[in-house]
Amino acid sequence: MIQRIQSLYLLGSFVLIALMFFFPLANLSTAEQSYQFLYRGIPAVYMAYPVAVLLTIIALISLVSIFLFKKRMLQIRLTIFNMVCMLGAMGLIYYSINSQAKTLSAITDYSVINAFPLIALVLSYLALRNIGKDEAMIRSMDRIR
Repeated sequence: MIQRIQSLYLLGSFVLIALMFFFPLANLSTAEQSYQFLYRGIPAVYMAYPVAVLLTIIALISLVSIFLFKKRMLQIRLTIFNMVCMLGAMGLIYYSINSQAKTLSAITDYSVINAFPLIALVLSYLALRNIGKDEAMIRSMDRIR
């Protein structure tokens, strides 16, 4: 259900990760030319398929987690897995940009978009806390009084 606060957090996480597909992650400037590092790398120069695949997986898991509101334990597990993937994506993006900058001998200018996985990570953590609170509330009501 979208009216639950944790669903809104997961939706925010999905939107932030989805925005990464539309904006450049960094600009690499050499003496001759300037390149834009997109989610899939630098077109025709360097392809960063692992970054594209990982960002796609993160976006899909965030979207699927929204609709698993009846299976809270599965939602918790997927959110934790998604948070680990977000940490991996941040490291992989940084590594891909820096390795390509060294290859091209370019100056790197990072975009604000690189902070989106970190913000999505915080939103996922907030969703995880609220899903846990829901689970605790449901379990407390199941007890015989």
